[in-house]
Amino acid sequence: MAGKRPTQAGMTLIELLIAVAIGAIVLAALNSVVSLGLQAQAAGRQGNELVFQARFALERMITTARGVSPKLLATPTAGTTGNWFSPVMYCLNGSSQLIETTTADNGCTGTTVIASNVNAFSAQLPAGAGPVDEPVATLSLTLVNSATPLSTSVRLGGGTL
Repeated sequence: MAGKRPTQAGMTLIELLIAVAIGAIVLAALNSVVSLGLQAQAAGRQGNELVFQARFALERMITTARGVSPKLLATPTAGTTGNWFSPVMYCLNGSSQLIETTTADNGCTGTTVIASNVNAFSAQLPAGAGPVDEPVATLSLTLVNSATPLSTSVRLGGGTL
């Protein structure tokens, strides 16, 4: 029995090093996948928050518009609603915030912020509006990191269209 080799009871050092290297590669790949998933979740949460803010702001302006008597509308100063919802006015300040203030506040210095991270805000009359359509306002908000503005049309004193 001198020629018979004893059976191996464990792993060799080379086999152990190969197993550890494969395990490290698998863990590194899993770490990358988990990291990407967490980044996507954070970006989605931030996007949802911005959309929530914009919808809140538009709904607040719609509610105000419903309480205003219908009147002929003139094109307001850029970034404001002018006197459309008098005595309330909405405007975009220099800090990318949509502010609810009074029509007497010509500098948009009010402190009631109804949306942050706003790239653009406009209040427009519909194209080709006639005398019957005059009390209809179109309000649009464009948020940071959003290529598409959220907008709504509202009839003063009459609700949404």
